[in-house]
Amino acid sequence: MPDIDPVNPNSPPLATRISNLTCVDTSHALLHRDADEPFNKEISIKREVISDLESLPYAENTFDAVLSSLSIHWINDLPSLLAQVNSILKPDCPFIAAMFGGDTLFELRTSLQLADMERRGGVSPHVSPLADVRDVGGLLNKAGFKMLTVDVEDIVVEYPDTFALMQDLQSMGENNAILHRELGPMSRDVLLANEAIYRELHKEEESRGIPATFRLIYMIGWKEGEGQAQPLARGSGEVNLKDILGGGDFSNR
Repeated sequence: MPDIDPVNPNSPPLATRISNLTCVDTSHALLHRDADEPFNKEISIKREVISDLESLPYAENTFDAVLSSLSIHWINDLPSLLAQVNSILKPDCPFIAAMFGGDTLFELRTSLQLADMERRGGVSPHVSPLADVRDVGGLLNKAGFKMLTVDVEDIVVEYPDTFALMQDLQSMGENNAILHRELGPMSRDVLLANEAIYRELHKEEESRGIPATFRLIYMIGWKEGEGQAQPLARGSGEVNLKDILGGGDFSNR
């Protein structure tokens, strides 16, 4: 929980609890974009450019924690990557990640499909496929993680039009990357049809802009280790939830 008063914090700085931080990316520019920030003097940071994020060049039992922020939705073989992450973690240490998933950009998916059908008589994929929240827990479990926590959050961003949305996606590096996608720019007819269909299907009456939904999937999984806390057996609880909530019948709610 954050300190109520950052000027007079109650908890020690995070830097005092980290001896070494390894940052990994395929982009040298992204790795070094904040290299001049003051925190670089407080934490020992090693930045490593690797050619393939799907093949992690680290030995077993190397790290006390692995964190990933909005990158693993680009991974083609997610089960393999999660198994590698589990391997490089020390026993009883966590993997914490956030990724785009599920219904992210569902508005753009539907409008582009309908625009393609209307103007070209067929459908071409324009938005990269994403894992669903229902799959993530199973993938973590299959990779060997224990004590799983998976949560989801929908963030809706308003754009003036679909052209601004697609420009923003391109600037974020989140545009379509399907290998067998149709190359070249979309035709003017499809783009104009997409704008009209998007507004017709998804625009809120009181809004001047259009909504774009980004679904974030948050996950925590722990590598198995000796002495790790274990969940109690089903039905072994000694406290009745109704007693805590003040009684009542919750069976039909």
